[in-house]
Amino acid sequence: MSPVVQRGTECYAHVMTPVKGQPTAVSVRQFVADSGAVTRGLRQGRAYTLTLNGEPLAKMVPIRRRQAVPREEVLAIFATAPVIDLDELRSDLDVSVGQDIRDPYEGTGL
Repeated sequence: MSPVVQRGTECYAHVMTPVKGQPTAVSVRQFVADSGAVTRGLRQGRAYTLTLNGEPLAKMVPIRRRQAVPREEVLAIFATAPVIDLDELRSDLDVSVGQDIRDPYEGTGL
């Protein structure tokens, strides 16, 4: 079994540990040296403030993507949606979309 190889710079480990509720300050130099630790922290929900010469430069926060929309929110959206007449929709589609089926490669030699 091969030994586990740790990547990154050990001296930054304490810097990458978040303080409760506050973004962790990371210098540009630290970020360049160990961007993998910041990326892992972002995946775990941590926020960072990128600093240059001790001055805040940028905020890095993880993007929160919802997996599902709550039922009540969906019902509220559909409650204000217009009513669709299915017969009118079908006739509009029939006018807009050709009904003939053809081979798109016909005449191309393929």
